[in-house]
Order: sequence, then structure tokens, then C-alpha cells
Amino acid sequence: MQEKRRPQKWLWVISLILVTNAMTFVLTAMGVWHLPKRYVISASSRRTAHDAQKFATLESAIQDRYYQNITLNKVSTSAYRAMFKAVGDRYSEYYSKSQMKEMNQSISGTYVGIGIAVTEDSARNAIIATVFKNSPAANADLKIGDKILSVNGHSMAGKGTAAVVSKIKGKSGTKVMVGIERNGKKKDLTLVRRAITTPTVSSRVISRNNRKIGYIAIAEFTEKTSREFNTQLKALRTQQIDGLVIDLRWNGGGIVDSAVKVADNIVGRGEVVYTVDKNGHREDYRATSQEHFDQPVALLVNGYSASASEILAGALQDTKKASLVGSKTFGKGIVQEVVPLLDGSGYKLTIAQYFTPKGRNIHKKGLAPDYVVKQSKAYQNVVIVPERQDLQLQKALEVVAR
Repeated sequence: MQEKRRPQKWLWVISLILVTNAMTFVLTAMGVWHLPKRYVISASSRRTAHDAQKFATLESAIQDRYYQNITLNKVSTSAYRAMFKAVGDRYSEYYSKSQMKEMNQSISGTYVGIGIAVTEDSARNAIIATVFKNSPAANADLKIGDKILSVNGHSMAGKGTAAVVSKIKGKSGTKVMVGIERNGKKKDLTLVRRAITTPTVSSRVISRNNRKIGYIAIAEFTEKTSREFNTQLKALRTQQIDGLVIDLRWNGGGIVDSAVKVADNIVGRGEVVYTVDKNGHREDYRATSQEHFDQPVALLVNGYSASASEILAGALQDTKKASLVGSKTFGKGIVQEVVPLLDGSGYKLTIAQYFTPKGRNIHKKGLAPDYVVKQSKAYQNVVIVPERQDLQLQKALEVVAR
């Protein structure tokens, strides 16, 4: 009897092993699973597996043995932030769920806030680059060039634009106190948040030497900027303009594809920019339009024109489609990728350098204008300058109207 039962027993054991292996494969193929005091880890290398296990062990130790109750999510978030900080790149960082939501809102051009766009200086202090008309910021007399020192009493010194934007945004109708510095003087302002739809492009016609010159200012490059630019340029062309001035001063950049699409209207067909990663992989971004703007163009730039602004300026300068007027640009010649994670958080990571059509990398160098023009002392750090006192604009109009 025993001899007859043995084959059935082995079949049962073999089946159990196969089912167990199948379950293990499914679980590990799907990533990291958190079970009570257990972790199933999918890793492409022994080191990755070891590091993940180490992180899980430390996290579990803090949760189980620390003498006070602690929010484990706060500990984990701090660890993620430290990981990106250790890279030593000011542009690479981890985003919480709320910060990712704000990032997506800023890209779309609609959010709840006070109506400003910010850039940052070399010390990672947030500087107001744009104040939108009829916004809470405009009503409170915030100005371009103001340095944001604090939000709701929390110091923002050296924390970068993402942290400042995160603090300023909130629910519509709520109050936020912003501490600023202007011309060496500090003051606090209380504003009420509301829904803001940010126009990124504005335009008008300026008469010069019996010629009509189109003027287009681009505040930042969002998902809708290229559409707005197309609309504004078409409207100007119906007025039979004789040339065009594109103002990129105080524009800290934005989406690369948006800048490429704007260039498409001016360059027609041709190289706009290309990127190269650490493995030498090259990716080309080309203008593909059948048409191009065949009249004189000047681009206004300054030390706050950065990133996507420099991509557009470098492309038009290299292809001789425009002359640059103003002062040397910021010098940000690297590209970041924003990656969402499954839990709603995400990260931004520098993945490549970019080069102008002629192969120039302008990182930490900037673009030198074809015509160097300084503003008068009274308007050197002022965003909105009266037209007649705007020496850079006057030079750009002169270049286009020749």
C-alpha cells in the first residue's frame, strides 16, 4: 500500500514547489511588496537588493523601537530628499505628492496662488520674475526683482523655487504672508490666494521709423506657451508688421518642447537644440514647420533668461534668424526630467547636457548678446520699465527697424 501512495505524494510536493515558485516570480516581478515585517524585493543587482533591505531594516527599526511615536512617512520623505541632495546637483530633487501636484499645475498654467512667477539666484533664493496683472500680487504691489525671504514666518533663504512655490500655494480664499526684500529694505505682506490662470505671452505693435514692429513677451514656457505664441504672432502679422522683437528677459525657462515649438515659427526647418547624456546618446530637437518668419527679429535677454529661454535664444542666434540684445544670459545648459511615481510623488533629475545647433554648451557660461546694452542705473533690477527708458528695448527696435 505504501509503494502505491509514494508517486501521489511526490506529485503533490512537486506541484507545491511549482506554485510557490510561480508566486515568488509574480511578486518579485512586480517590485517591492511591504508585508508585516517582511519585504519581497525585485532587484537588478546584488547591491540594489542589499541597499533596499538596509533601508527597510532601518525604517522598521525606527518604527518599532524609537521611544516616541513618529510619522514614518516623514522619515521616509526626508531620506528620499537626502538621496537627491547627495547628488550635489541643485536642479535634481524629490517631490512629495503635494509638490508634484503643484508642479503639474505650474506646467499647465492654472493654479491657486498669488499670481507670480519666480526664478532663483546662484544662492537658490527665490526672485520674483513676473507679476501677473490683476492678481493678488499685483494688488499688493509686489514687484519683479523682489527677493522672497519668508512665507508664513518660515525662512525661505536658499531653499529654491519649488519650496517657495509649495508654501505660497494653497486653498482659494486663504491668507498667506510673504516676507520680501527690495532695495535692501524688508517688509511683510499679507495676500489672499485665489485661482490664477497665467497668460505666458503678451504682445503689441510699436511704431518706429514709420515701421510697425511686433513685440512679444514670453514670461515662461508652459504647455500652452507655443499655442499662445502662435496666436499672438498671427494677430501681429495681420497688422502687417515689418519686424519682430521677442522679449525673454526674466524668463527662467520651462518646458523644452514648448521652446522648440516657438522656434518652429521662426526657424522653419532645421536644428533647434540637441542633448547628450552621460552614455553619449544624442537626441535631436528639430523645427519642422513649412513656413518661417522672414523679417528681422531681435531677442531681448538678460541674466535671468535661463534654460528653455536660452535654448530658443541659442537656436535663433546660431541659425542667424535673430540678433540677441541685452546682457549675458544665466547659463543653464542642462536638462531635467520630471518623473511621477505610483504613489503620486515624483522626482526631477538632471539627465543630459544640451547644445545649440552649432554645438555650443552654455552651462555656467551663458549666451553673449550680439548687442550688449545695460539698462540705466535706475532700472537695472526692474522688470517693468517705461518704454522710452528701456534702453535694451530701444536698441532692439533700432536693430529690427534698420
